[in-house]
This record gives sequence, C-alpha cells and structure tokens, in this order.
Amino acid sequence: MSVDFVNGAVRGGVYTAAQLAKTGWYTTQYVGARHLAGPLTAPGHVPKPYSSNRPDEKAVRQAFFALLAKERADIAKGTYKLPRDFREPPSPFYLADQARRYFKEARAITRRSYAKGGATEVRETANREAYPPYYLQNFHFQTDGWLSDQSAEIYDTQVEALFTGAADMMRRRALPMLLAEVERLTEVGTRAPRLLDMACGTGRLLRDVVDNAPQVKATALDLSPAYLKQAKRNVPKKADVDFVEGAAETLPFEDGSMDIIMSVYLFHELPPKVRHEVAAEVARVLKPGGLYVHVDSAQYGDTEMDILLEGFPRAVHEPYYDHYCKEDLPALFGAAGLAKEAEEVGFLTKATGFRRSIG
Repeated sequence: MSVDFVNGAVRGGVYTAAQLAKTGWYTTQYVGARHLAGPLTAPGHVPKPYSSNRPDEKAVRQAFFALLAKERADIAKGTYKLPRDFREPPSPFYLADQARRYFKEARAITRRSYAKGGATEVRETANREAYPPYYLQNFHFQTDGWLSDQSAEIYDTQVEALFTGAADMMRRRALPMLLAEVERLTEVGTRAPRLLDMACGTGRLLRDVVDNAPQVKATALDLSPAYLKQAKRNVPKKADVDFVEGAAETLPFEDGSMDIIMSVYLFHELPPKVRHEVAAEVARVLKPGGLYVHVDSAQYGDTEMDILLEGFPRAVHEPYYDHYCKEDLPALFGAAGLAKEAEEVGFLTKATGFRRSIG
C-alpha cells in the first residue's frame, strides 16, 4: 500500500468527518430558524400552487451525498487541499455568536417578508446615486440588502444554513477547472496568471483558489464596500489580491487584461438586460483564449429538484431568479463570443466554463 494512498485516505476521512459535522451544525440552525420565523406565506394569504413535481426525498439526499463524495475524491487525490475551515476551524465562541445573529436575523427577515415595502426598505437609507436601481433591494429580505457590515458578516452563515452546510462544497465544484487553468497558464506563461473574481461577495471561492494557487495575481471586485471588507478578512493576507469597488456591468479594467474571470451566484441577482451587459464586459476584459468560470444556481431541468428552485423566490426576495433558471446560458455568453467547454452540477449549483475565442 503506497504512502500516497494512505495519505489520501486520511485526508478523505478527515474531510468527511468535518463536513458531516458542519452539515449537522447548519441543518440544526436552519430547522431552528424556520421554527422561530413562522410560515413562509404571510397570514391571510394563500400559497400559489407549484408547477414542478414534489421531489423524492431520497433523490435529494443522494444528490447531497454525491456532492460530498465528489469533493472527498478531489481532496483524497490532491486536486485541492483540505478546506481552510477544516484545517483551521473557527472558535466555538465565534460559531455560537454567528448562530445567535442568524436566529435574530431570521425573525427580521420574516417581518420584512410580511411587510409592504419590505423588499425595498434599503432605499430609505442608501445613497441612490451610488448604485443602480436593481441593486437597491433587500435581496433575501435581509437587513440592509448588500450595503452594511452586518449583512456581510452574517451572509455566509445564512447561506450555509440554507443549504445545510453545502454552500462551500457547491462553490468548489468550480475549483478543479479553475486550478487546471491556472496550472496550464503557469506552465506556458512568463508571468503570474491574472484572475478576476467578479462580484466577489465575501470571497469564499477566491479564498480556496489562492489557497491552492498562491502564484495567481487576483483582483476581487464588488459593488458593496461592506462585502469587499468581508472578503479581505476571508482571503489570506499573504495572497496577491487587489480589492476594487465597482459594478460588473461596467468593469474598470482594460480590454483583454484578465486570463481568468469567475463569478459566483451573481447572474441570478441581475435583471435579464443587465446579464447581457455583464456577459459583454466579461468578453471584453477576458483575453483571447481566456476562461470564464460561471458559478450559479442550477437551472430547471438540471436536477430532479426543480420544485426547490421554483420555491426559492417565493420564500425570499429573489426578483430575477425564476427568469435566470430558464436562461439559455450558452446563447447568452455565445452572443458575447464565449463558447461553453465544461459543466458540472453539484447538488443545487452549476459550474460552467466558457472560453473566449482567439480570433
């Protein structure tokens, strides 16, 4: 039995134990928050019927554990490292405080979802001239939308609870194709590959990229100063990362200046017209032959769980989500000169690679 095999088995075992503990922690929070928050439909209102079939609970569990098995295999064979959270776990005091804040926010979200104007409450205090109108909404009905430290600090806990501890796992389905591209560019190039994390949010996937490929020169761009601040906290300080405030539809970079561009959970938050603007900007800023890695929600027909996708915008404020789930991504990016070359669905997220043509 080889040393590599043994080391891989140990890494896989450590990963599985840690991920299952994480899943249990966030599942407990989700169940507790749902109990505290009350019904999704406001009192006196009748829920709209669903057009999708109810999923087989066994199929949902199988999809979750298939995702876990894929990540375990990647970690065991050394495709990427054991995630930093499992190598350097946060303190129990931090986790407990995040859970407290999560439960408090769950009540506020329910109140806002029931209230008239709850989806645009953020406009009362935001600088309207600084942001496009579509951005000034309380997405997910969360406090302050995207525009406060409080929102940014609790966001990752909210998303992990929503997906029962699978959010980072789902994002990392894009990591093998990102790292393969970095390795290819490193082998053939004379400079560090340049990567743009477009609408980086809290920088969770970017942290995994630079943790595994420290040679990358990265730029993290987001329209929210609060989320950029949180991304700075998440990304290792030794990483070569610039943080830039800006919008995806007007990228402040020169033509052909990036080797790789990635986005995570951005496009389902954009109006259809803006999606086309962002796709055009990706093609402009990406160098000929460069790779764009698109990470976002699964779409209708990708899994046996369409009813979960259909229910998401009903449960929380997601005004563009349903349209996104029907969007023809190859056509959207193809119109901008990007051709699809890879795709992988992991549970409720899909990672797709698009290559800009050389000509």
